[in-house]
Amino acid sequence: MKKLFYLLFALPLLLISCDDDNKLPDIQMNVEISGATKSDGVLYIVQGETLTIDKITVSSTSATKGIALGGATYYWDYYPVATTNTVPYTMSIETGNAPVGNHLLQIECPVFAVDYSAAVAVLTYKVKIVESADEIPSPDAPAPETPEVKAQ
Repeated sequence: MKKLFYLLFALPLLLISCDDDNKLPDIQMNVEISGATKSDGVLYIVQGETLTIDKITVSSTSATKGIALGGATYYWDYYPVATTNTVPYTMSIETGNAPVGNHLLQIECPVFAVDYSAAVAVLTYKVKIVESADEIPSPDAPAPETPEVKAQ
């Protein structure tokens, strides 16, 4: 009899649903990178130099009550290299042992906004390691990043 009572008590909890479970905030990610030159969407860096992510911030036009990042996980050529939960989410990547050529840097950040579902922002950067600074083209004008955002 007790089991039936508990089941009847839990039934209303199972029937409650939210219609905005996949409501995602409209966000803008700002990533400050030093040690590399961005040209045509590619980060160029001389082999042996250090690529540094100095700061990651998030802002939103839709979340007016508050928005925050839950950390940052860094991937180099699809392999996780570090995770940090400390603001400003700084990370340095040494390129001394990385071969000359094309690489991929990914940054994955959980995004939490009041009145929105939890989400994950994924930023992807093409990185090209070159042998000398002569191989680096002229830099682009800086622009804020627009990440791919997925419900968590």
